Amino acid sequence: MAMPPSSCPIIRGATLEPRPWVNGLGISRNIAQFGEGAGGFGWMIAIADLTGDAAFSHYAGIDRVFTIIEGQGATLTIEGSGPLRCRPFVPASFPGDRPTHCTMDGLPGRAFNLLLDRAGWRGGVTVRSLAAGHAVTLRAAAVHCLAGALAVGVEALGVGDTALPAGVVTMVARDAAAMALVVEVEAV
Repeated sequence: MAMPPSSCPIIRGATLEPRPWVNGLGISRNIAQFGEGAGGFGWMIAIADLTGDAAFSHYAGIDRVFTIIEGQGATLTIEGSGPLRCRPFVPASFPGDRPTHCTMDGLPGRAFNLLLDRAGWRGGVTVRSLAAGHAVTLRAAAVHCLAGALAVGVEALGVGDTALPAGVVTMVARDAAAMALVVEVEAV
């Protein structure tokens, strides 16, 4: 007998509260955070508003995965390395404890951020596009809907919503093509 699809927690984009960046130079909306670690969390996901060129907040012991989800792109200048060109929907990884300055290609923009305590966690972000009705089964800590509508297990996601399945889940594009960010994390 087939097992019924499972339910998982859903964070609705409309319910996310704006808060200042740690350095006060921008606004972000925390989606979820888990565990204990160097930054007060083991790992965290958030959406940042990119309204101008700015220095990023310093996070000791934290690695970041930065994915532009709105806007034309940006260049990150990271102390100790060359410029990092960031294009929409292409995840970029860098150490969150090196001074980093973001120069926008155009305004405004938004970015999806995965922050990981490097002593305890590894992870990444993958962009997935699905044709209408297409289903894919995958392992994910989070699935964030970027475009279209998704079913994740038995839950419906619209643009800006995030499912937190914490394991294997089936994701289906509902009535039209859809795009999602898939977050994978694991303890080290």
